[in-house]
Amino acid sequence: MKTIRGGRGIGDALYVQGVVRHLVGLGQRLAVRSDWPDVFRPHGNRVEIIPFSRKADITAHYTMRKGVAGTTQFEDCCISAGIRDPVELKMDWTPTNPRLIALLGQKPILVVQVPRLPMGRTDGFGAELLPRCEVIQSVIDRAKQSHRIVQVGAGDALFKFSGIDLDLVNQTSVAELIDVASAADRFLGYCSYLVPLAESFGKPALFVWSRRGLNAKHLYVRQITPQKVLRASSSFVVDDCTDSEIGDACDAFLRK
Repeated sequence: MKTIRGGRGIGDALYVQGVVRHLVGLGQRLAVRSDWPDVFRPHGNRVEIIPFSRKADITAHYTMRKGVAGTTQFEDCCISAGIRDPVELKMDWTPTNPRLIALLGQKPILVVQVPRLPMGRTDGFGAELLPRCEVIQSVIDRAKQSHRIVQVGAGDALFKFSGIDLDLVNQTSVAELIDVASAADRFLGYCSYLVPLAESFGKPALFVWSRRGLNAKHLYVRQITPQKVLRASSSFVVDDCTDSEIGDACDAFLRK
């Protein structure tokens, strides 16, 4: 049995889940090194979850190819894992908490991520990645009439959105977070684990990108671009766009 790992974050685990899904489908038996066992629930006893370590037979991570143009982060994970064939980023999820799903209601659901420290860092590295949250608020304001706004995530909010119908911040397990994602109609946020979460379910998503991040002094941060991170199912707007450009992007997103 081979071991496989990605990065340590939940977003990294979501990418690894897609790679594992592909490899398990080819008949491979894998031990997954991850701190996020719930992400791999769809694979049941076909995989073993073991504590995270950087020592693994297969590394499914994008870090080594951050500066390589023409591929996305998930494609880089697949290449790093030695896969050259197309791989579907998909999660075959069965909800774990039907009561939570019922609580979401019948109205179309827009999932919004709570603004928090980027990458979970407390040392300030990558802080430029958090966009101007007023732009996210403007999309919430436009979507409010047609969607039920559900806020998710963990940690201390760095900005308080108005118009939230159901606030689940710090209220769900990882499995319940994925439950909500599986039932959602659309996603709104910024560069974070919400990207692979939305894309794993093939749902329309709009991400607000930070101009400060794109112009950051540190190369690692500056290389975190929409073109490198996002797949075709997602769209983006930069937080220094005009009100008209933001409105057009929002309207197109809500029509998807």
